[in-house]
Amino acid sequence: MNKFIRILEGIGLSKNHSIIYLKLLEYGKSTITDISEITLLHRTQLYRLLPYLIESGFVIVTLEGKKKYYFPASPSIINDAYLELQSQTKSSLSTLENMYENIDKKPIVIYNQGKNGITNLFNDIVESTKKGDVFYRVTSEVDTDFINQNYLPKDYREKRDKKDLERYVIMSSKSSKSKKNRLERELKVIPENIDEFQDDILMTIYANKVGFIDFNTETSIIIENKQIAEFQKKLFKLLYKSLK
Repeated sequence: MNKFIRILEGIGLSKNHSIIYLKLLEYGKSTITDISEITLLHRTQLYRLLPYLIESGFVIVTLEGKKKYYFPASPSIINDAYLELQSQTKSSLSTLENMYENIDKKPIVIYNQGKNGITNLFNDIVESTKKGDVFYRVTSEVDTDFINQNYLPKDYREKRDKKDLERYVIMSSKSSKSKKNRLERELKVIPENIDEFQDDILMTIYANKVGFIDFNTETSIIIENKQIAEFQKKLFKLLYKSLK
C-alpha cells in the first residue's frame, strides 16, 4: 500500500486522496459510508476530499435511485496524470530557465575601496580566466613599477604565465618604455601628441567581466556581464586597430 501511495503522491495526490483511490480499487463500488469504513476517514473529510478525485478523473460517481456510488477509474489514469505532469514540468522548466537567463543578464557589480580591492581585482583576472584565454587592458598608469610592486599579488605573474594568458595592452608612450617585449603580449601606445595618458586609471576586460581601477583613490570596480564585456571588447579592438 505504501509503495502505491508514494507513486500517487508523486503525481500530485495527497496521502488521503491516495488512500481513497486505492481502497476503491480494492473494494469497488462504494457509498460514502462504505468509503468511511474502509479508509477510516470521517465523512466530513470525505466530502472535502472526493470532489478533487472526481474532478481529476480518479473517481467516478453515479446515482442509483437516491444513493450515490463511487467507482475507481482505471489505473491507466495514473500514467495519463504522469504524462500531464511531465508536460507541465517541461513548460514550467522552460519558464524558470528564461527567468534564470534574465537574472544572468543583469550585471553583477563589485565595488571596493582600498589596496586589497585592487589586489583582488588583479587576482580575479588570473583566477577567472581559462588556460590560453586572452584579456585586454587599457592603462594610464603614472608609475608602472610602483603599481607592480604595491598592488600585484605575489603569485600573479606565475599564475598568468602558467595559464599561457595572452594580453593586448594599450598604454601611454611614456609607460611603454619600461616594458620589455613579450611573445604573449601585444602592446600599442597612445601617441603623446594626442594625449599624455597619465590619468593613473586602468581598465581590463576578461572572462565576461570588466574591471576598473582608479589608483588615485585606490578604488576598484568589477562588472560581471557578458554583454557589457563584449561591448567593451569591441571598443577596445576599434581603438587598438586605429593605433600604430
